[in-house]
Amino acid sequence: MKKGRGTAYYTLGALPGIAILLVLFIIPLAFNFSYAFSDGGRAFEEVFTDPYTYRLLLFTLEESLLSAIISVLAALPIAAFFARYSFPGRRAVLTLSGLAFTIPTILVVLGFVIWYGNNGFLNALLMRITGRDYSLLSILYSFKAIILAHVYLNFPIAFLLIANAWTELPDTPEKAAYTLGAGRLRTFAKVTLPRLLPSVLSAFILIFLFCFSSFSIILVLGGSPAYSTLETEIYRRVHTSVDREGAAALSLFAFAVTGAMLILTSRGRKASKASRHSRELVKAKGRSLLAAAILMLLVLLFILPPMLSIVYRAFFTKAGDFTLRAWEDIAKGSTGLMSTALNGIINSFLIALSSSLAAVGIGSRSAAGSAKRNSVVLPVLSSMPMATGSVTLGLGFSLLAVTLGSSSLLLSYLLVWAAHLTIVLPFAVRTITPGAKAIPDSLSLSAYTLGISEGRTWRKVESPLLAPYRRRAFAFAFALSLGEVNATLTLSEGHVSTLPVLIYRMIGSYNYQGAAALGTLLLAEALIIFAIGEGGRRNAVS
Repeated sequence: MKKGRGTAYYTLGALPGIAILLVLFIIPLAFNFSYAFSDGGRAFEEVFTDPYTYRLLLFTLEESLLSAIISVLAALPIAAFFARYSFPGRRAVLTLSGLAFTIPTILVVLGFVIWYGNNGFLNALLMRITGRDYSLLSILYSFKAIILAHVYLNFPIAFLLIANAWTELPDTPEKAAYTLGAGRLRTFAKVTLPRLLPSVLSAFILIFLFCFSSFSIILVLGGSPAYSTLETEIYRRVHTSVDREGAAALSLFAFAVTGAMLILTSRGRKASKASRHSRELVKAKGRSLLAAAILMLLVLLFILPPMLSIVYRAFFTKAGDFTLRAWEDIAKGSTGLMSTALNGIINSFLIALSSSLAAVGIGSRSAAGSAKRNSVVLPVLSSMPMATGSVTLGLGFSLLAVTLGSSSLLLSYLLVWAAHLTIVLPFAVRTITPGAKAIPDSLSLSAYTLGISEGRTWRKVESPLLAPYRRRAFAFAFALSLGEVNATLTLSEGHVSTLPVLIYRMIGSYNYQGAAALGTLLLAEALIIFAIGEGGRRNAVS
């Protein structure tokens, strides 16, 4: 789409969505600002001058950088192989890697506790093999557990992004380099890597930002105040120290750091254009086929066990006896945490459904307005909430409730829904925008030539073409909302229970079988949503 006739219509259509997003983004930030300066700015000054704040920042930067570096370095060689060879199972591994986008973080936490715990399945398996009666691996509640969990969650994302970008690079320059006598290593360093670097950097930045705002992985798998980050410290000050002013000031500090990083990493970055001539894949034979089998096995052994262990633990006791007790508790609504299980399932589904539908509706018009005007301002505005951690958003909305002096259940639901919409809307806009930009300008011009209005052209011509992208955006937004725990836990204070919040509480009370049963339900929903998104992606490609 190019700027021309109809831009005013599309701009007006985009403005309400942008306004809603900015309001939802500004309100919590404004309340954080208000509380940070409620005592004359003392809390704000203390946070910005306290050495502990900068120790938190250094550790947050350390774990984020290390997680992103390891994820990208681990993904590069495997992506190189997948970008060169065609072999049975290749598509299945790529699809499985795409599932990482929809797996809730709390499931990674639960899977790690069950699989990598001192009394987990991996240690039990090693004890059977070695005949020893003690834990051989001590991973949880340490810095290495944090890094391993982040790599587990983000390696598939790096692998998928780099492999897809690599596959789309024509191999003509490499062939020319080989013809001129350059070796494989020199060709990679001088020819391939410079063209691949934007995709590698995009994957690195995306993973770094995800890890920077990580919450449940740090809180549960770190297991020590020594591994606190900015996000976990904000939560601790709200719920442990009851220091809302200090938490609000720290949230502004975190926002300033994240905002600065977003600005720095976005400078000079240009969107790469897809090539019409993708790389020709070589059919794997002999050693290359064996290497493919080994690589696929390694990827599967890394990704599958924690998730499969959740499903297994939902039906079997620690001793290995089959049981349906956790499922009966859910169905009957027995005492304890299980009494809110059905309520949590319903809440998760309704909040995710409504926030995703709203995000897709608003995102479609925003994406169309951005594409029609070829605007750089609208994408920046729609991405602003990404500079704010979900814990910070949850804190801002909770401060709004405190200021209103209301703790009604209805207000809690509305604020949780608003927080979810604020979190998922930028991702919906980003998912739909490429589809809006891909619509040929000649279609709308032809409609205008026939005397069709801009509104009808949008409804009858352009909007139907975005259906596959909207479908994928809905799946992505639904999955994000379904697995959201940070803002909900910070904001609801027990008023609104969702599946991730219930799972988090059960992990804290060592009710792993109950958590596994709810985790299995959450995993099943994530798989269904992923299948919907995959259908949208394939339709968008075709």
